[in-house]
Amino acid sequence: MRILIAIGIVAVLLLAGLYYWDTDPEHPAPEATLSPDSLSAAAEAFSDPPAEWEYRFPADHGNHPEQFGEYWWFAGRLRDDTGRMRGFQLAIYRLALSRDTPDTASRWDTRDLYRGQFLLEPYGSDPVHAEERFGRDALDLSGSDEQRAWIEDWSVVHDPDCRCFRLRASTSDSRLHLTLHPSTPKPVHLRGIPGLDPLEPGSHGYWWPGLQVTGEFEHEGELASVTGDAVLEHVWGRRLPVAQGQLTLNRLWLSLDDGTAVRCMQLRRRGPGGVPLGDCLIHAPDAEPARIASAALAPVEAGDGDYPLHWRLEAEEHRIALGIRAPRERAAPAFRLPLWSGLMQADGSLKGEPVQGWGWLELSGY
Repeated sequence: MRILIAIGIVAVLLLAGLYYWDTDPEHPAPEATLSPDSLSAAAEAFSDPPAEWEYRFPADHGNHPEQFGEYWWFAGRLRDDTGRMRGFQLAIYRLALSRDTPDTASRWDTRDLYRGQFLLEPYGSDPVHAEERFGRDALDLSGSDEQRAWIEDWSVVHDPDCRCFRLRASTSDSRLHLTLHPSTPKPVHLRGIPGLDPLEPGSHGYWWPGLQVTGEFEHEGELASVTGDAVLEHVWGRRLPVAQGQLTLNRLWLSLDDGTAVRCMQLRRRGPGGVPLGDCLIHAPDAEPARIASAALAPVEAGDGDYPLHWRLEAEEHRIALGIRAPRERAAPAFRLPLWSGLMQADGSLKGEPVQGWGWLELSGY
């Protein structure tokens, strides 16, 4: 199965870029009109990364401009000094329009388009704050380099001095400044699209659960120190997983209280029937990551067109049985790219022992 970079992300970035160009009277749209066909042609101009990627850190924390697409994705939970818990997500996506750097001197020339996604789940029944931004690598308003990716004042940075990550994001009434320290010496390498495209990798990256978080959260003028934990996923290449046709894309990350982490990526039919494609990775402390068949993850209430927010993960060979649900029912964020994304709670057993944890679920294609 050949899966190009997420068509939804491509379309949204394309529309955002055209809107910006067309509404700027001093810098009208280029003569060559962008279209899905031209984007497909741009993708075909890139080669798939090598089947065996030699990971090199800290270089691989930065950008990979030779690759067609890339994303930096962070999510976690935060607790302030009064015990209030919040969830957060910050993601930055990059899409290349060309292999080559523009050969003119204009600062308005564009090679890469960017999309940012920032979501805050406040304490209790307060409304969710969700915002997305679009940009291009002109005038340094958006971009990525060896250490960071940014859209205006949103940024994800790897700091080699502290071997940590620094996140900054804000909305009209909230601001988040976080430092994330890894609790394990190295991330889990992701080779190809696990279970989806085993013969044609097309993408590489890594998953890093268990990041320890400190920082500040400000809301409506009230500043609080926060601590917590988070997960990072950074992927680059020409073929990234995508919901397509009648297939939904379900992605789940779990952090359990015994230190075990789980990552699931699944393509599932929107309606009943069919065998889901994909798999899960389970990473226990002091053990190598192991695979779980994607069919082990299933919605308890599938629904037809609605987002299922109650799931089960069961795998006899790993002696894992978890119920996973959203802490509260809530609507999907009002993003141009339709999806549901939010904090989850996990409860069940692992190797015969009771276990609890938290997670993050992202559903698209519904």
